[in-house]
Amino acid sequence: MEVVTKTLTYRDGDTTLHAYMAVPSNATAPLPGVLVGHTAIGLQEEFIYDRTKAVAELGYVGFALDMFGTGYLLSDPAEIKKHMDYFKQDRMNVRRRVRAAYECLRRQFEVDATRIAGIGYCFGGRVILDLARSGLPVRGVVSFHGVLDAPTLIDHPPILAKVIAFHGYRDPFSPKDDVDAFANEMESKGVDWQLHTYGGTYHGFTRPDKTEEVHLKAGFQTNVVAERRSWATTAAFLDEVFRSSNALL
Repeated sequence: MEVVTKTLTYRDGDTTLHAYMAVPSNATAPLPGVLVGHTAIGLQEEFIYDRTKAVAELGYVGFALDMFGTGYLLSDPAEIKKHMDYFKQDRMNVRRRVRAAYECLRRQFEVDATRIAGIGYCFGGRVILDLARSGLPVRGVVSFHGVLDAPTLIDHPPILAKVIAFHGYRDPFSPKDDVDAFANEMESKGVDWQLHTYGGTYHGFTRPDKTEEVHLKAGFQTNVVAERRSWATTAAFLDEVFRSSNALL
């Protein structure tokens, strides 16, 4: 399926943010929209653009959100840490910024505002899970090798979305205690949730560029089988939440 892409800007308070949007070229009516959460280095990378276009190839509007507002890809470890600390120290910052993206997506004429979901990678997995934790009426969320820790907030609204987390058993960034806590959180809130754990699999398994020994030493490794399986499951999941499919997942 051919897709068309565009960039647009939106705001969170005084911060100007950038989005990358992909739409099926043959769209004739408003389509479900899927937010795409980026990794710790930011929006502006081909991996996130490709994932956003892949969403459009499924027949939806893909909307890669922007958590940083820098306008460029981060490479300086100190700058990455500054942004990570800002969102880790106060998770209300995550909730507020992802909500700004959610509202921007819903305003697009190509989008059916009643059918919104989200997917996210690494840091973006945390962002998308926090979208669900915010209580907004999203249909479903998917975390790929995401950070699973729950925020410590005063309010705990019900999670309305269906939830899937894809996790590598050897992922050092989501240790067993975090995985267990995530499962307990989902169970205690009565969420329709799934956890798919891939054996022998590390962080960043969906990324095609994590193939060198230096990546493995840092806890990253491409796994094409886990990537293929997780995307096939995601396609079926989005079909279910958007089209009321009877697919058994």
